[in-house]
Amino acid sequence: MKTLTIDLEHCYGIRRLTATFDFSKTSAIAIYAPNGSMKTSLAQTFQDIAGGTASKDRIFPARVCKRNVKDETGAELLKDSVLVVRPYEEAMGHTAKTSTLLVNPALRQEYEKLHADIDAAKAALLKALREQSGSKRDIEKEFSLAFTANDNKFYIALNRIKDEVANRPDAPLKDVPYDLIFDEKVQSFLDTKDFKTAIDGFIKKYNELLAASTYFKKGVFNYYNAAQIAKQLADNGFFAAKHSVNLNAGEKKEITTQKELEDLIAKEKEAISNDKDLRKKFAEIEKLIQKNVTVRDFEAYLLNHEELLAKFANMADFRQEVWKAYIDARFDLYKALLDQYQGGRSAP
Repeated sequence: MKTLTIDLEHCYGIRRLTATFDFSKTSAIAIYAPNGSMKTSLAQTFQDIAGGTASKDRIFPARVCKRNVKDETGAELLKDSVLVVRPYEEAMGHTAKTSTLLVNPALRQEYEKLHADIDAAKAALLKALREQSGSKRDIEKEFSLAFTANDNKFYIALNRIKDEVANRPDAPLKDVPYDLIFDEKVQSFLDTKDFKTAIDGFIKKYNELLAASTYFKKGVFNYYNAAQIAKQLADNGFFAAKHSVNLNAGEKKEITTQKELEDLIAKEKEAISNDKDLRKKFAEIEKLIQKNVTVRDFEAYLLNHEELLAKFANMADFRQEVWKAYIDARFDLYKALLDQYQGGRSAP
């Protein structure tokens, strides 16, 4: 194309614009103008050409719109020859039109493959997270909102937690049903004053019992840690090789089998869970839940997962913990996507 002639009238606020652009000696022409001089309207008009749609005047739709954009032969500009790059967009995506921006065939092929690989890795992770969480929501948006203030910062959220997750398929929160716990009605209930008062009392008592425990220590060594150690030691032949574990609890206690360790953990946990005052606190919470018909399913789940109550003091942190547990359970797919994405950002 050697020249491009435009003749516009009533296109998105453009009252009248006629111009001819000469491409016989250059392959690019820059249009520079102050704010409010209809640059965006011109871009929207060309976007209509690319999309095969009619242009118009949005404010005065009764006005007749004229749009003639032709080459030196008088032929209308073809829609496939137009690409409009929107300002401030995070990514244009990998389309055939985008690829035409890369005139080097080798670079174009590399670009297309790179983005195709990223998209494939992203789709695999999102599918796995949907299965893991059991959620019917938009996984990409939910994950982004959990770690950023926006629902469209998925890759920023992925990168943010890279030092906080590892390959731990037995992450304790990996089976939490996301849509049940983070249901809007459940969240509203958890935010009520009565529930906050009740949960504060439960958590205070729970932490007192944990601090007085012979073997468990808040934030350091809990039920999950102990159970995982028992499993890992047994799986790796520790007890079969006649090794033993010594517990520090005032007096030395030697454990020589997996069952001994699991029984000790269960007994210690039961002593805390069955504490009279703690049961009273839980009964108060249960009574509040029963008043709210909309959270009955939540109550049924909570009856078998009382250990989660201590997490409800800070639901934002709990939501992040749950997502990181899902990621831990599908770590290989997470790492594959992050590697692909970071590799793409560093590619020439």
